[in-house]
Amino acid sequence: MPREIITLQVGQCGNQIGGRMWDLILREHASHFQSKKNQSPDLLYDDPLSTFFKWDYDGKAKSNSGGHLPDIRARAVLVDMEEGVLQSLLKSEIGGLFNKDQQFISDVSGAGNNWAHGHEVYGPQYHDEVLDKVRREAEDCDSLQSFFILHSLGGGTGSGLGSYIVKVLHDEFPEIYTFTTCVFPSKDDDVITSPYNSILSLNELTQHSDCVLPLENQALYDMCQLVNSLEKKKDV
Repeated sequence: MPREIITLQVGQCGNQIGGRMWDLILREHASHFQSKKNQSPDLLYDDPLSTFFKWDYDGKAKSNSGGHLPDIRARAVLVDMEEGVLQSLLKSEIGGLFNKDQQFISDVSGAGNNWAHGHEVYGPQYHDEVLDKVRREAEDCDSLQSFFILHSLGGGTGSGLGSYIVKVLHDEFPEIYTFTTCVFPSKDDDVITSPYNSILSLNELTQHSDCVLPLENQALYDMCQLVNSLEKKKDV
C-alpha cells in the first residue's frame, strides 16, 4: 500500500525549491521506468509516483520529456504572500501539476522580512484556508504518512507563516508526521532581520516538527556553482 506525502511550499524560497523538486521527481521516475522496462518513455502511475502525485484516469500518461506533462496533480499546497513565484510556476512547464483554486494561497503585499507579521498577522488570517486546502489533499490519500514543508527561515513568509503552519499541522493532525526542510540564511545575508526570523522560527519548529532537515543557503549556492562549473567543462 502506498504511503502518501503532502508537500507544503511556503514563501518565495520554498516555492522555488519546490518547483525544481517536482520537475526532478517526474524526470527521474520516467527515466527509471524507461530503463527498467526497456520501453517507450511513458510515465507509469505506480506506487512510488502515487506518494507525491494523484491520478484520476486510466493509469498512464505521456512523459515529462520535451515539455509535456502527464495528467496528474501534485499532492501539494503552495503558499506565498506575494504572487510572483506562484504565477511563474503556473506558467512554467510544470504548471499543469497544480490547481490554482484548490492548492494556491497568496496575498499581494508580502510579510516584509518580518517573522511577527507572517506568524501573527497572516497566520490567523489564513488559518482556515490553509487547513481547508490541506484537508482536501488529505481526503485524496489512502494512507497519509507525512507532511513535507519547504521554506526558508530568513524572510518573513517562510519563517513566520511557515512555522505557524507547522504548528497548525501538529495540532490538527497529531498522528501524521511533520518533516521540515528549512533553508538557513548565509552568514553574509543582507536582510538585517534574518537572524531574528531564524531564531523565532526554530523555537516553533523544535516544538512542533517531528524532524527538521536544515540547509544552509551558502552551501546550496556553492553546490550550484560546482554543478554549473562541471557542466561547462563537459561542453568544452
